[in-house]
Amino acid sequence: MPGVLEGLKVVEFTHMVAGPSCGQVLGDLGASITKVEPPQGDVTRRMGPMAGDVAALYASTNRNKQVVCLDITRPADAERARALAVEADVVISNLAPAMLARAALDGPALRLQNPALIVVLVTGFGAGGPAGTDGLAQAAMGLMNATGPVAGPGFRTGASVVDVTTGVWAALGVLAALEHRRQSGEGDYIQISLADTCLYMQYPQLCLFDAAAPFARRNGNHSTVSATPMFETSDGRLLVTVLSSRHWEALCRTTGNPGLTADPRFATNELRCAAQGDMEQLLDPSMRTRTRAEWTALLRAAGVPCGPERSHAEVVEDEDLLARGMLFRLPQGSGSSLQVRMPLEFETTQRAEPRSPPVLPSVSRGSP
Repeated sequence: MPGVLEGLKVVEFTHMVAGPSCGQVLGDLGASITKVEPPQGDVTRRMGPMAGDVAALYASTNRNKQVVCLDITRPADAERARALAVEADVVISNLAPAMLARAALDGPALRLQNPALIVVLVTGFGAGGPAGTDGLAQAAMGLMNATGPVAGPGFRTGASVVDVTTGVWAALGVLAALEHRRQSGEGDYIQISLADTCLYMQYPQLCLFDAAAPFARRNGNHSTVSATPMFETSDGRLLVTVLSSRHWEALCRTTGNPGLTADPRFATNELRCAAQGDMEQLLDPSMRTRTRAEWTALLRAAGVPCGPERSHAEVVEDEDLLARGMLFRLPQGSGSSLQVRMPLEFETTQRAEPRSPPVLPSVSRGSP
């Protein structure tokens, strides 16, 4: 099935996650993606466990692409790479800017040859800054400091949230630039960094900090603007969100603790936020009498926002996610790779039929 971006030609000079994830979004919408990799392949082909005949990390962010092997440090291959790039609609790069410039694959050089070209450069800390990674961006922009338990050092998030978010923002930039080109005929040079994306991801937290620093403190699993107690049930943990006195009263009533509604420690939102540990201690004995699923059903029926803390093993076996196609598999040689669909539900806009991530070509260099 063709997607809404069918006919759009995209060339990638990317590796790792942030750059390739931008191309994957465009490919999911129907763009034709050619990824240029060195003869040995993207480094993620050699990182972590395998999913069929491709590394799982590579497979996770490179579906709907074809691959061409070129060593852009060699003049002849750099020339072939430039020929591919200037004939495209969009070029996405997250290789070192100095390497791209030496091969004349940087944004200004490419747009000089094709002013209608849209070039995206993804960096760690800006084109003139140091090399960056997801973790380095989290450390530098305060996200690591804001994550983790109240006491002790901050934590990096388990998932590479900055990488993936940067790729999605880069794809959004491409869509805006395509509309600008439709109106004016002019291309664009888009730059985005992991650091700036990480900063943007925290704008509520930073605004809270600016207004009153204690509201942006590290608070473990507890929010600082509403009560979010985490309870132990008979088979795992359940997170509850108490946004109002009505929620608090429903929580107490449903768990068999109606007397707590009159406790002055929980009379207001601010007091409940300060006493979340007390909530957990007082309600845990009741919560341990039922399973996560039982409490989720009871509390949601009472109008209390809640949900279980689930492991990856539980998530990938979720029947609803599988039935809706949010999780799906693509054939990968003798096996398959688990894929996550983009989280958009369109009524009329078409997505492309997903295709397996590419294997490295076994024929001569430069052949798709």
